[in-house]
Amino acid sequence: MNGNKYDHDEKYDFQGFGEKGERFSKWFENYWYHYKWHTIITLFFAIVIGVCGYQFITREVPDVYVMYAGPEYLSAGDVISFKSAIRDNIDDYNEDGEKGMTLITLTCVSEAKLEALESEAEAESQELYVDLAANAQNIKQFDMEIFAGEAVVCLLDPSLYERVHAEGGFMKMTDLFTEEELAELELYDDCGIYLHSTKFGKYYSVMSSLPDDTVLCIRKISTISVFKGKKKYEKLHDYHVDMFKNIVNFEYPEGYVPETEDVTE
Repeated sequence: MNGNKYDHDEKYDFQGFGEKGERFSKWFENYWYHYKWHTIITLFFAIVIGVCGYQFITREVPDVYVMYAGPEYLSAGDVISFKSAIRDNIDDYNEDGEKGMTLITLTCVSEAKLEALESEAEAESQELYVDLAANAQNIKQFDMEIFAGEAVVCLLDPSLYERVHAEGGFMKMTDLFTEEELAELELYDDCGIYLHSTKFGKYYSVMSSLPDDTVLCIRKISTISVFKGKKKYEKLHDYHVDMFKNIVNFEYPEGYVPETEDVTE
């Protein structure tokens, strides 16, 4: 017994605790036996709350919400360049010190466009590879975003644009620009502009990765805004109108000379 007691005491003496260390060890063992799961669960929720709180404090609050939906896939590098181009042409509307934005990208084509692509591929004896399940899911997400989402300024494949335009979902260009301004642009119709007809679309190289028929447009204030706070939503929509005008009326930086297309006789 003496040998065992000596070894036991020596362990605590060596660690610098002595009898206090022994009492603490016994208390902790007893506490852990009775309250182990209480402690684990409490620590878990404390960590989760701490992480969520940190993310909430440091998260980027968007000034604007933009959506691209069409057949082109945007890589991570494209998304960074896309956001940079947008940030160059917006203000810090919410005055939080950051030009924040949310970019929604959906790679998809409408059923009508898909049928056209299939016919085109068949005529050229080529195979068309499309993940139909993913495409259908993204179309569903597109419809949800248009109905109840945050995105206001949109860059869309014509077939997707038509789905919304048929329901009167976009603002008319004549309500936003003068006749002189519109005369400088290639309009898709009364509510849409071909992205690549704008100097913005020509200047930023990432925009050239989008199809030539991409339509630039802006949604009307959603009827669902009454459930989100109409005045607040109207103010947010005004930010997007300002952004949309900045993009459409974009001018080349001083000294920039755009590349011209070769003219063949």
